[in-house]
Amino acid sequence: MTNTAKFRAVDSSCKQIIPVGKMYKEEAVLSEHLADPSNEQLQQRFREIRLHQIGLEMQNEELRLVRAKLESSRMRLMDLYDNAPVGYVTESEAGIIFEANATAANMLNVTKKSLFDSPLSYFILPEDQDTYHLHRKQLFDTHAPQVIEVRMLRPGSSPFWARLQATIVCEVRTLPTCRIILSDITACKLAEQRREKQKDQLAQMQKMESIERLAVGVASKFNNMLGIILGNTEMALDHAAPGEPFFYNLQEIGKAVDRSAQLTWQLLSFARMQITATECFDLNKAVEEQLSHLRHLLGKAIDLEWIPGAGLWPVTMDITQIEQILINLGINARDAIKEAGQITIETGNKTLDHEDHALHPNLFPGEYVMLIVRDNGCGIAHDVMNRLFEPFFTTKTIGQSSGIGLAIVHGIVKQNDGFINVISKQGQGTSFEVYLPRLPIINISDERCERAEQSIGAK
Repeated sequence: MTNTAKFRAVDSSCKQIIPVGKMYKEEAVLSEHLADPSNEQLQQRFREIRLHQIGLEMQNEELRLVRAKLESSRMRLMDLYDNAPVGYVTESEAGIIFEANATAANMLNVTKKSLFDSPLSYFILPEDQDTYHLHRKQLFDTHAPQVIEVRMLRPGSSPFWARLQATIVCEVRTLPTCRIILSDITACKLAEQRREKQKDQLAQMQKMESIERLAVGVASKFNNMLGIILGNTEMALDHAAPGEPFFYNLQEIGKAVDRSAQLTWQLLSFARMQITATECFDLNKAVEEQLSHLRHLLGKAIDLEWIPGAGLWPVTMDITQIEQILINLGINARDAIKEAGQITIETGNKTLDHEDHALHPNLFPGEYVMLIVRDNGCGIAHDVMNRLFEPFFTTKTIGQSSGIGLAIVHGIVKQNDGFINVISKQGQGTSFEVYLPRLPIINISDERCERAEQSIGAK
């Protein structure tokens, strides 16, 4: 026990500090007196001091153990604080950070040390600064907990959505401080946006189904009336000579009936009610047969690029419908280009999975042949996107468009169990992606389908 004199012992009440060195001096003095064996009182005193010394040493050991446990608990608490799943930031009333955990630093993509003495507003997106400062004002005015969602910046990375849960702490003899729980809610925000998009797409699908039913009813009744007009016109023409004044008027009535009948057919095409003759064919070959006509239709100012996909799967539908899809999408793309521009037609095989369906509810898992018509025009506004396939809806001036072209494309694709996906950015162009179901080869009994498959394989 040579080093015992270096420590200080605490008595049983833990209130009075007794120097251990002094105790050893008393022991030395007593040892001299104890040379006389008759001094029993001193021997008794010596034994009491020794027992007291042992008790103090035991108390010292207990205190060291308690201190070690407290230090261990503090270290565990710091680990939990630093590695918590959310960020913790403490800032002054002026908004300066003076304490933060490692999670907050990682979330902001900076070192923990660099956070100190920095304002938290430095990491708030400029567009959300007003929201943040209003939140701080309400927090210190009311001393009630506040929660806001803002976009935050982090060096070397894109902004992220964060939820700030702030409370006021008023400690004795210190100024009020603000403690903030920082949570990254980017994934929740993206999921919420996807749900909203899916909700809008579902509402649009239901709306289009209602319009289709209305179109069928109007077209059917309109067609019956046209039949009566046309029948009476033909009977009148049979009794009129070519030179009579009203003969020309009857002919004009007949022409108007023909144009109206064409409109009725377009409405039925939109509503998927017209009769078609389906056949199996190679989509690349069908598109190539329409390229010269498309180039003439689009004009010299438009550069038409054709990118055929290799090993294309066969599809089955009325081949004349491909011409209608290409013409209507081509005209729409041409009108979106102000002067000179480029339109690209591309084909390819595409397998959609459940993730694609989650992003675009109108696309269902399966194997499809994809036809893309892409332009570098003005793009489509968001409010227009929701009404894109409605019949007679157009953003063009009166006389430039009937507003039925895209509705026909929508009806044709739906009739053939396909889907349309539109990708557009204003000022950057638009892509119409038409997905047509792949024809299962094992179910092909038609010789034309077998020949189409053989020709595709040969290529």
